[in-house]
Amino acid sequence: MGLVCLLTAAVPVSAFTPVLDGILNEWTGPGIVNLGTQPGIDTGTYALLAGWDDSNLYIAVDRNSTNRYLGDDYWAHDSFFFAIDTDGIAGSGASQDGYGILSFAGTMRPDFIYCYAGGAGWYETCNWTGTYWNWNGWTNAGTYYGWNEDYPNDEMTIPLSVIGGSRQVMVWAWMTREGIYDTVDASWPAGTTGYRPVFGDGAMIPEPASLTLFGLGGLLLAVRRKK
Repeated sequence: MGLVCLLTAAVPVSAFTPVLDGILNEWTGPGIVNLGTQPGIDTGTYALLAGWDDSNLYIAVDRNSTNRYLGDDYWAHDSFFFAIDTDGIAGSGASQDGYGILSFAGTMRPDFIYCYAGGAGWYETCNWTGTYWNWNGWTNAGTYYGWNEDYPNDEMTIPLSVIGGSRQVMVWAWMTREGIYDTVDASWPAGTTGYRPVFGDGAMIPEPASLTLFGLGGLLLAVRRKK
């Protein structure tokens, strides 16, 4: 019988509190997780970034090269969705998104979804009750959408208190054309695109103060076997 121990070591990382202004110059360093770059809808690319301070998870979409925006115009604008497994319990989340269109079939499933599908920073949220999605209404608190060509990127604030308090969560994210929510044009993790796709497990965002397999530091893996 073998015993496998995965050990992580904390390193000092300064709290990351960005200015929500569409400029991503401060989104660098060991406290930032790059979740990947995906092709844009017509041209360019989207890159999804994450960072934390003691109160919030922050996400940013670098969309400068796409010449597209989050907004309300059908087809011409984008809508962005960010789903989170808030409890870390296998199989406890939803099998479909809040619109009942996209499916989740992995071991882990989302319990909370942010729908950045409005203009001027407006978005809606919903939480999974165990049997249905509870809609929480619209707000524009804690967002910046990159409408100005001099400040072209998106930045969003997600309070840790809303998503279970942990800075280590599994997430799913996807980009669609506004109003065409059944067709995913870019996804995180990559590869879940097209008409009514089925998501597996999401991408794990680790705590920035931990040394993990995601390239944020070293990893010690000790294997002890009993003969």
